[in-house]
Amino acid sequence: MEFNLTFKQYLDSKEKLREAVTKTPQRVASYTVRKYCKLIIGESKEEKSTIALKPNQKIIIDWLYVDVDNPTPVSLKFNGQKDIDAEQAFETYWQGSKLLKWLNRNAREETNN
Repeated sequence: MEFNLTFKQYLDSKEKLREAVTKTPQRVASYTVRKYCKLIIGESKEEKSTIALKPNQKIIIDWLYVDVDNPTPVSLKFNGQKDIDAEQAFETYWQGSKLLKWLNRNAREETNN
């Protein structure tokens, strides 16, 4: 598949891309836990708690992409957990990069095919 763009089309598409980047995108991603693990939640280190997770439980994270390499987790929800309400949203004080590393080790992202 080959695209032949004129220089004007190239500049227009580049400008549209720049405009889209200035609008902070938000994305909801779903992850499946792969192994027994714990995840720290809470607004700060002083108010933190842990959630024990089992394989095949779901974590739904609302990401805010202010920085593409380090997105900000806005909220976390857990499905398949008996003692946690699936509709309740939790926060974490972890940076997005730290949470992404944890997810890479302990969960896999579900794809929408």
